[in-house]
Amino acid sequence: MISLGFLTVYEYQEHDYVTEIAKRAHHYGISVYRFTPLSIDPLTEKVNGERFDDESQSWISCMFDIPSLLYDRCFYRSDDRSKKSKPIVQWLKNRPDVTFLGHGFPNKWELYQSVSNHPILSFYTPKTAQLHSANDLTRMLRNEKAVICKPEQGSRGRGIYIVKKAGKQLHVIDAFGDTILHVNTRQTLNHWLDSLHSTSPYLIQPLFSFQTDEGNPFDLRFLLQKNEHGQWVERGRGVRIGNTGTFVANISAGATIYPFSEWVHHLSPHKRLLIADGIDTILRSLPPYLEQQFGPLFELGLDIGVTGDGAVWIIDMNSKPGRKIVTETAPHESETLYHSPLRYCQFLAKEVNIQ
Repeated sequence: MISLGFLTVYEYQEHDYVTEIAKRAHHYGISVYRFTPLSIDPLTEKVNGERFDDESQSWISCMFDIPSLLYDRCFYRSDDRSKKSKPIVQWLKNRPDVTFLGHGFPNKWELYQSVSNHPILSFYTPKTAQLHSANDLTRMLRNEKAVICKPEQGSRGRGIYIVKKAGKQLHVIDAFGDTILHVNTRQTLNHWLDSLHSTSPYLIQPLFSFQTDEGNPFDLRFLLQKNEHGQWVERGRGVRIGNTGTFVANISAGATIYPFSEWVHHLSPHKRLLIADGIDTILRSLPPYLEQQFGPLFELGLDIGVTGDGAVWIIDMNSKPGRKIVTETAPHESETLYHSPLRYCQFLAKEVNIQ
């Protein structure tokens, strides 16, 4: 039997997802375990976790060896558990007897640096800089009316701020459209940046107008996965539309998901062709390039922004994406999401000769 371990920082994260995977695993000759990095005994290297039992269709607590294949769904925050878990996962990645379905990404800065060096993808990558000081901010604002500040390790739209020029002032606005600060002096700006950096390193980019005709923020979300032959396939695409007056289209911030076909249907033929060309180029070029730069992947979530003139931009790349873009726009495809990790495990098992 092939052993697959589902790895999360907290014990019951994504419980329903892994249970649905485990219910189907016996058809593939796979035993499914779930555990956290802190469940591993550092002396014996045994795991105190749970195994899915086919007869009872439930999880059973047990001790077991570290599974040969690991599905990493660890999301790290600033808490102690995350800080302790991260080096353990890195230790697991360095073990020759363990194969990860996907290795994940570094921080957003390294991602943007890498993609901006690609001869084609660089044309779809926003100008990005690290935000170390007020000089970094004012330098970009010389050529832009507004910039967006993003935490290097951020997700779900958390910690995002907009800085706009307003006469001789700067206005700092949060992701929900509320002005939180009027900046009149360099001292005020430095004080705000100090408070920002106390939580995370930050990046800055020009603020593009990714808005619907009604003024709502929106982006396109794509979910890609490897199939049973180790080839990239698209599982779903959709449009996320945020609330009026906000700057993010994240589901956690109240955005609504719509089928991609509904959105693209309202575009002019010329704009539709222009956008399709950019999307196809990104989907074809980005996944293999990211693997070349950062190691093997199993799945990939892409957020793409589209401006009013049809220009396409890469907003974000996620190696541990959610699945709502499929479950809400094409629920009949949900079953595929439970089988795809198992099919890819079979492919990997053959590649690394796991019995």
